[in-house]
Formats: sequence, C-alpha cells, structure tokens
Amino acid sequence: MYIGLDIGGTNMVAGLTNGAGKIINKVSRPVNKAWDPAELCRQSAQLAQQAAEVGGFAADQIKAVGLGLPGLVDNKTGYVIQTPNMPFDNTPIREMFQAEWDVPVYLGNDANCAAIGEYWAGAAKDCDPAVVVTLGTGIGGGLVVGGKLYTGFGGAGMEAGHMVIHPGGQLCGCGNRGCWEQYGSATALIRMAREEMEQSPDSALWQLCGGEKARVDGRMVFQAARQGDAAACRGLDRYLDGLSVGLVNLANVLFPEVICLGGGISAADDDLLLDPLRERFHRGCFDKDNPPKLVKASLGNDAGVVGAALLCDMV
Repeated sequence: MYIGLDIGGTNMVAGLTNGAGKIINKVSRPVNKAWDPAELCRQSAQLAQQAAEVGGFAADQIKAVGLGLPGLVDNKTGYVIQTPNMPFDNTPIREMFQAEWDVPVYLGNDANCAAIGEYWAGAAKDCDPAVVVTLGTGIGGGLVVGGKLYTGFGGAGMEAGHMVIHPGGQLCGCGNRGCWEQYGSATALIRMAREEMEQSPDSALWQLCGGEKARVDGRMVFQAARQGDAAACRGLDRYLDGLSVGLVNLANVLFPEVICLGGGISAADDDLLLDPLRERFHRGCFDKDNPPKLVKASLGNDAGVVGAALLCDMV
C-alpha cells in the first residue's frame, strides 16, 4: 500500500492507495499559515499515519509515502527549494518528515503528481507520452514519458506556465513578461473578462458580481457567456486564444499522445471551453492529420493524491 499527500497552502489531504492508484480512503486537515516547516512536516506525518490507521494498515505495510507540493522540489536531495505561500526555502523536508515517521518518502511538484495520477488511473491511462496541464491561479504542467515522470535537469522541467508566448506582455509573478499563465490561467480569464466589462456597462457580468468587479470569478464568466453576454464572450474568446497558443506549443515540441486539462476551469461545459479550444488547437498543430488528443482530466482533486502516492514508481 502507498500513501499520497497533496499539500497546499490552505489544506492537506492524505490518501491510502493500492498499486493501481485506487484510493482506499482519504483524510484531510486545514493548514495553519503560522506553522513553521517542522510543524508542517509533523502535521503531514500525523495525517499520513491517520490514513494508514483508518485503512487498517500498519507502518510496515506502507511501501512509500509521497508528498506533492507546489513549487520547486528536489526528490534526489529530499529538499523543497522554494514554494509559494508556504514556509519552505531549501528545506530538508524528507529528513524532517522521517523524523516523525520513518518510512520511505518521495517528493514531487503538485502538477507533476497530477500528471502521474491521470497517467495511472485517469484520462491519460495507457497513453504515452502524456501531458497534464492544470489551469488554476497559474498554470502547472506534468509530463510522463516511457512510464516515468519527466522533470528535466535539476527537477525544474515542465514549468509550462512560464514559457513566454507574448514577448513584452503581461508581467508575471516569476519576473518575466508574457508568460503563458498570464494568458491561459483562471486568473487570466478573470482579468480579461473584467477588462471587457469595463467597456460594457450593460454587461450581465455587472449583475452577476453585484456591481463589484473584484468579485468576478471564472464561473461568472462562463455563466454570462452562456447567456450570450457580449463582454463575457469577448473575454472568453481572448482567453481561448491565449490558452490554445500554449497548448499548440506543447503539442508541436513534445507531440504527446494526449494532453489532459485539469483545474477548476476544465469543469466548464464543452461547448464553451473544450470544443472551441480543440478547433484552435487542431488548427495550430503541425501534424493536422493526427494531432494529440485534447481531453479533460478525470480525477479532479484526487489526481494529486494518487500521483503523490505512486511517485516511488515514477521517478
């Protein structure tokens, strides 16, 4: 049996899985932003042990524990190099975790873990190479090739959200301008919709947000677009253009068998998101007769848990 932990800035989830990536049970707890690295590792270890106990398994029956975290992690050294909104900076998290529970521990970036999860038990099952792109506050990416996770030299590979698609464009949190996540993330969709509604005082978006532009979220954009609202449709079209450019680049450089889209945005209705996105994507692919499949990820929030659990067999 395996245990995967998906550790975020507000919540952590531990799942007990079998070797096929089937989740037996899950437990969770909130993350306190006041925790220092030692306390966060202590809480993580306790949650992992709880997942084993709830499933009726002893520590010596757990083959490995995997930790999925945002940011840059180094499984070879067991360090978290840096991660946003969490107290890790060149932190020896494997050593700290094992001080609480002495089991084999593997580390992975959360987007890489999602790719492993979808490859083993989700929409990318039996597809190789497989790319998973997560559309959230930013854009995460993971790549499985030959049944193994690709992380590049030093573990920083597949930071797809930071490939530049618009030189001199929007300033990104990484310091560069024109990164893909400034045009294809959920944050980008919201920004574009707000820009369009500013030019349209009669937009349905103003009613949906109660007149407070700061309250506009992705769901409102799709809701207004469903109603045929011109401002929402313009913002969505701009977003689909930006999202498709990055996907085409991934397809033409890597040519995976499948690209899976995850994250909250991927839950939108196909006629508003996936269908027009596929049209743009296929038009831009170099091999138009046999482009990679573009599908929605199927595991939802479980992808990170499954992928973390199976890190030991993928790195």
